Amino acid sequence: MKSFLLMLGALALVAATQAHAGVVVAASNGKAATMDADTAKRVFLGRDPSAQVIYQKSGATRAAFDKTVLGKPGAELTTYWSKLIFTGKAKAPVEVGSDAEVKAKLAANPNAVGYLSDAAVDGTVKVLYKF
Repeated sequence: MKSFLLMLGALALVAATQAHAGVVVAASNGKAATMDADTAKRVFLGRDPSAQVIYQKSGATRAAFDKTVLGKPGAELTTYWSKLIFTGKAKAPVEVGSDAEVKAKLAANPNAVGYLSDAAVDGTVKVLYKF
C-alpha cells in the first residue's frame, strides 16, 4: 500500500510538471529583447501600452499561462481586463483560438507579444520567455 501511494504521488508530480511545461512567450522573429517573469506579467496585464497582447481563448496552454505567469485564473482575469478596458487604461487583448493563429498575429504585427506551446515554435517566432 505504501509503495502504491508513493507511485501515485510521483505520477501526480509528473503530471503537474507536464501541465506547466512547454509554454513560451514569443514575438515576431525580428523582436530582440527577452523577458523575465515580471516583465511577462506586466505586459500581459496591459501595463505596457506599446505591446499588442495576444491571448489564446481557451485550452491547457491558456490555463497554464493564466495561473503560472499572471496568477489570475479565468474569471478573475476577465474581470481585471474588463475594468482596464472600461476605464480606458488599456486596449483589449487580441484573442485567437490556436498556436497557428498566435504565430500569424505575431508575424503581422512586430509589436505583438503572445504565448503558445513550445512545440509550435519555429523560425517565424522568437522565444522571449519560457516557463
